Amino acid sequence: MTPASGFHGRSRLPKPGALERRETAGPSAPAAVSHGGARRGTVWGAGAAAAWIDAGDAALAWHGEIYNAPDLARQLGLPPDTPLAQVLLAAWRRWSLAFLPRLDGVFAIALRDDDRFVLARDPSGLRNLFAIDTGAGEVAFATHLPTLMQLPGVEPRLSRRSLHEYLGFLDIAAPHTIFEGVRAVEAGQLLCWSRVGVDVLPWPAGEVGGTAPATFAEAVTALDSELQRSVRTRLAGSSRPAAFLSGGIDSSLLCAMAARERGDLTAVTVGFDAAAYDETPIAGRIAAHLGLAHEVLRFSREHYLSAFELLSQRLEQPMADPATPATVLAYQHCRDRFDAVLDGMGADEAVGAMPPRHVRLAVGYAGMLPAGARAALTRLMRAVPGLSGYAPILDFEHPADTMIRWRGFSRPEIEALCGESVSFADTAFYRAFAGFSRHAHYERYTALLNAMPCERLNQATLITAARVCYPFWDRETDRFIRQLPTDFRYLPEEPKRILRAVLARYVPRNIWDMPKHSFDFPLWEFLSAEDFGLVRRYLAPEVWRRANLLSSEHVLRYAQRFIAGDQGLKFRIWALVVLGAWLERHGELL
Repeated sequence: MTPASGFHGRSRLPKPGALERRETAGPSAPAAVSHGGARRGTVWGAGAAAAWIDAGDAALAWHGEIYNAPDLARQLGLPPDTPLAQVLLAAWRRWSLAFLPRLDGVFAIALRDDDRFVLARDPSGLRNLFAIDTGAGEVAFATHLPTLMQLPGVEPRLSRRSLHEYLGFLDIAAPHTIFEGVRAVEAGQLLCWSRVGVDVLPWPAGEVGGTAPATFAEAVTALDSELQRSVRTRLAGSSRPAAFLSGGIDSSLLCAMAARERGDLTAVTVGFDAAAYDETPIAGRIAAHLGLAHEVLRFSREHYLSAFELLSQRLEQPMADPATPATVLAYQHCRDRFDAVLDGMGADEAVGAMPPRHVRLAVGYAGMLPAGARAALTRLMRAVPGLSGYAPILDFEHPADTMIRWRGFSRPEIEALCGESVSFADTAFYRAFAGFSRHAHYERYTALLNAMPCERLNQATLITAARVCYPFWDRETDRFIRQLPTDFRYLPEEPKRILRAVLARYVPRNIWDMPKHSFDFPLWEFLSAEDFGLVRRYLAPEVWRRANLLSSEHVLRYAQRFIAGDQGLKFRIWALVVLGAWLERHGELL
């Protein structure tokens, strides 16, 4: 099924001589752009979601949402109703690549002139962009992975390295993809082909505006104003606005600000029957205090199975974030009822976080011990009542393992499953981990939050076409938060310090200031239902003998242990179930 909007194309790599001429395509869709001979590029999508413009000496394709186009047009001396693609092309000509940090929005963009071919993805990572060198001096590129893989001359081959990454992390982070030779542009980076080759470039530095607040009180007031502006911008023109409300600080703050702007806003909460996962009581109290209409979504098992089937068909590559089925269902609900929905994604990345104490001990101290000594001490601790709870401080192969979002398979387990050696050294996660000293806990963990992909949101948006907006990813708001001193953003007893202080201006602390878990999903209950029906289907030996990717004997052993009651395997089993279902629908690509 074709996504609602996007672009794809081919570009000859820069070489001495003039850029070949191409016919011009406007922003309407579908529109084809000639790249010489039979090679073509296409943009599709209604309205301003995607466009391709060619002016002979330069060409530009983009996909996403830009909020400050009128301001850019004014700076460039263009009429305020100038089509966005023309504004972007003029901005590129005026400021070169320095125009990118001037854009407020979520987007992927391709740029071409006589000297360069550039693919760029904004720092939020909320729009994807993929590329492959097809040989003969050209690159094929697309905003969607299946679109790229169906282009002539692109031969899909599974990447064993990426398979290992998926089994260890439950997702595959850029620059890797499930397909060999296909590169995902990393969030906040540029791939630049020039006459001297290809380079990975950092996001251009933006202009620093204003003076940093001198005191915490000044910072709170300034952030309050920044977020109000960001929320107002993202709700502009909406006739049916909504905001997701989990009861956590980020979503509660956005709802509070949106309620001031729009009295007709609806707060939307996903509820669960199990109290350990259900956040509707606190969300209900916050919505009531703000005077907002409050919709609680409770989905049945049949709904979740339907979402799982849809994901099996539509995921661009295997991705086993356990909250994805619930996210897809919530996005579907909102797509049909609201024309703009606010989401709190981006706050954690900007504000940062300190890892739990046992992780700090593991990284700062236990990682210095030899692997054999850690293994022996782990066995001893697990055998002594009262000490087993401290075993995670020592029970790891590499200190980075303690910070992985979900407990997938370990490196030795993946080697047994795949029958080959495994290394995670070139993953985005391990590269980010290695960039900090042992005791730089806050800085490292914050960098890892930024390195971990947000594909759950990307894929839910791709599948449902819901218009979800992220005020914390506002260009100026994100920049403002990140430049604040660490103690403004975090204190040992007050994580997200500045967000808490702003929220307290709108909602009394006694309503929301209590322990909160991340948006989660009752995975064990889902997998064990109907006599472990999903597990028995997708972990059956014949499935994996047919796929010929993993050892069917090892997969069966994991299934048997899980069915026998080993709940500690739930993320690993989920990874195999999702992979098995995805392969069943996409095996022809591999």
